[in-house]
Amino acid sequence: MKLDYGPVREDEADALDTIVAQALFFPTEDMRSWRLQLGTEHFRAARRNGRLVAGLGIIPMGQWFGGLSVPIAGITAVGVAPEQRGGGVGLEMMRRCLEEIHASGTPLSALYPATVTFYRRAGYERAATRTVYEIAPDAIGVRDHTLDVVAVEEQHEPEIRRVYGERARHSSGNLDRHEFIWQALHHSKKHAVHRYLVSRDGRAEGYIAFTQAGRQDPLNVRDICALTPDAGRRLLTLLADHRTMVERITWSGAPNDLLLFLMPESKHKVEWAIDLLLRIVDVVAALGARGYPGTVDTELHIDVRDDVLPWNNGRFVLQVAEGRGSARPGGQGRIRLHARDLAALYGGYMTPQELRAAGSLDGPDADLAAAALVFAGPRPWTPDMF
Repeated sequence: MKLDYGPVREDEADALDTIVAQALFFPTEDMRSWRLQLGTEHFRAARRNGRLVAGLGIIPMGQWFGGLSVPIAGITAVGVAPEQRGGGVGLEMMRRCLEEIHASGTPLSALYPATVTFYRRAGYERAATRTVYEIAPDAIGVRDHTLDVVAVEEQHEPEIRRVYGERARHSSGNLDRHEFIWQALHHSKKHAVHRYLVSRDGRAEGYIAFTQAGRQDPLNVRDICALTPDAGRRLLTLLADHRTMVERITWSGAPNDLLLFLMPESKHKVEWAIDLLLRIVDVVAALGARGYPGTVDTELHIDVRDDVLPWNNGRFVLQVAEGRGSARPGGQGRIRLHARDLAALYGGYMTPQELRAAGSLDGPDADLAAAALVFAGPRPWTPDMF
């Protein structure tokens, strides 16, 4: 298929908004606002015979793996005109997009899928989880006012970024957020965003940003972060203190979330969950960019198959020592896997043994055991949508 792929021209912006809004069931005005906030320069158009038929957005940011922020291209607002669907336009646009990402030197790409099947054809795989929890405030069961709570002011912004960065660095899969995401979380045109900082002796240990709507609507926590148990308990107390006016509270947290662990009872429920998909754009660069357990000193010989990006096909050796890794072409190819399997393995979403049980990875037991140590870490998750 011949597609003209490239930046969105000024005279195409309205058509892009219409196509993507229709594809994602957004109001067109919301899509226009989204595009303008991110910046039209971050969007791409796909054209057939000179007419725009599809588009997407690319957010340059990072994702934390093994204590290091790895550059990623976050794909957002993917849409294909209805009359063009089913003919290969979307897949060809994604292929061209991945080529652009590779040319920029970015080793990873990530997205939230409207359909997993389609994006798996482009080489993406499930690699992290976003989980939204719900609880009644009178079921939190925590009352602790030990730490100080103050309303966030402008001078507190660096502390908020520092607290988030510390949490993200010790997690797996948290985003190294683009400013677009920070603004979307902490500011809103529709509702006031209430923000509070939790501190001990003047040093922040946590923060929260939430919105309130009507009495029958949940208190929606847009961003929450606690570095210590005391900070977690103080934030839970702040939420519990809304119990006379609010029936439900929602927040996005880890699979084994600190806030849930601090509650005396398990009275929450999962309101919604979705998996983030990851794409290994460059095997050598991606394996060399993340951190690894400092106690592991070994090498892995892998044989990667990639149906879309030919430079990822072949054998590679990953050498890991002192918390860092380096990869090069060559080796014995003892672990055989698809690029999708490598994406699921990369952040620890699946173990090598689980992938072998799923029938998509193979190799000797000793090599899989070594790979399990290399990619060991917290269960990958992210609180953010994009």
